Amino acid sequence: MSDKRNIQDLLNATAFDAKGEKLGKINNLFVDDKTGQPTFIEVNHGLFGLGSSLVPLRGHHLEGDELKLAFDKDLIKDAPEIDFENQLTAADQDRIYEHYRLTDVQDVETYVTDQPSPQDHQAAGFAGAGAAAGAAGTADHARHEEHEVNHAERDLHAPAAGASNDIILEKELLNVGTERVATGEARLRKYQVEETETVEVPVTREEVRIERTPISPEEAKNYVGSDTDEATVTLHEDKVNISKESIPVEKVSLGTEQIQETRTVSETVKHDELDTDGIKGFVDPNAGDK
Repeated sequence: MSDKRNIQDLLNATAFDAKGEKLGKINNLFVDDKTGQPTFIEVNHGLFGLGSSLVPLRGHHLEGDELKLAFDKDLIKDAPEIDFENQLTAADQDRIYEHYRLTDVQDVETYVTDQPSPQDHQAAGFAGAGAAAGAAGTADHARHEEHEVNHAERDLHAPAAGASNDIILEKELLNVGTERVATGEARLRKYQVEETETVEVPVTREEVRIERTPISPEEAKNYVGSDTDEATVTLHEDKVNISKESIPVEKVSLGTEQIQETRTVSETVKHDELDTDGIKGFVDPNAGDK
């Protein structure tokens, strides 16, 4: 029993980088026209999968529907942009291999297709390619070119026996939601301020008052004389005493309230439109309306 996988499994897989970070779907697949083995993929990445890069399959590993690539996400995103137009030239392949600094990384995965013959490969969209020459730039490498396997183009080609005459048009829906995030902190603290407070306090003090009282003749007969030549009296007054105490006067609390507002967001979305070969006068009535 063969342990080879079907090449269609690659087209149905989701790509991940060497660290396990998700990239996106496989947009195009390139196969070697001598061996029939896949050599490059075009993988979607970025927000909504709007970006894409060409990645060598050397060192990859396919686990279920997860394609583990041998390169980091940043290196993949910075790959050179190549206008391959359904094929990769020898110079294109050299640029890709040079960017990924490939020397001795080899594939450990091999694949089979549902169409064993070269004619069946063409019917299924697996065009022959010249990637087997690698990055060495040999004469044999230059004689072969690599062609992409494009999902949409396979559907628009003349169907093989038993294939469907239908294609499904798709469009991207913009899903917008919200999440609660922390935007800052508010603190409430107290501090003391000094001020002068003036209060009028009523006080009492004593002053000396001289009182003279006449002595009657009867009282004078009984006067025997005095031993002192001085008289004293103690004077008093109120002294103001000041004391302070702290008392609660107000309670202040921190709280939040929700303010409802509307924000406008914009993003680019994609949709499928129809293009035809061999059908005269056809115009997609839904073009531009999705």
